[in-house]
Amino acid sequence: MLSLRSVSIAFGGPPLFRGLDLQVAGGQFVGLSGESGCGKTSLLRALLGFVPFSEGSAEICGLPLVAAHISAIRRQVAYVPQELQPPAATGGDLIRLTHGLEYNSAALSSSSGASHSVPALLKALAIDASLLDLEASKLSGGQRQRLLLAAALTLPKPLLLLDEPTSALDEDSTQRVAKALLRACHEEKRAALVVSHDPLLLSFCDSVVTLP
Repeated sequence: MLSLRSVSIAFGGPPLFRGLDLQVAGGQFVGLSGESGCGKTSLLRALLGFVPFSEGSAEICGLPLVAAHISAIRRQVAYVPQELQPPAATGGDLIRLTHGLEYNSAALSSSSGASHSVPALLKALAIDASLLDLEASKLSGGQRQRLLLAAALTLPKPLLLLDEPTSALDEDSTQRVAKALLRACHEEKRAALVVSHDPLLLSFCDSVVTLP
């Protein structure tokens, strides 16, 4: 799903990192750690074509990361940034905007047997249905994170790029997120690259890469 060969990122000065090789196959849940400012978030943004690599090459979902393929690559990726203030009126709108679908609150919270469905993920992540009608401005950071993650996981995307998805979560919620990601990777054979400082979340990863 993802292959990096000797990639570096620099913004007119010393590189944030240099010569990174990384492979993430379908079915793998890979963590990315390192000190603040070492380029973890910049790497995720580079994989989406928002930041250029100064050296090296990348292939994502079978496509080389070049200008001609960026739109096609983005269609294969579910990305959840660490900081996001979406133009949403309610918690349910976070999911509706992600999907571009007209869900109502009853449909979002109704029972479903599909492991990848919105209702099933809301239950797995302990998201109370009342949050769907709560004003987005009143959602806590952790509530917003879990809603956005639920929305991303229900999209039919083979690659997940997540930036600090548990930074505002307690231990129980972090474990729920980790288990949802493991299901997405191990059962649905998706690939996930997750930036995190959270040792609990990283302990669930199949492997962890540390940027210097």
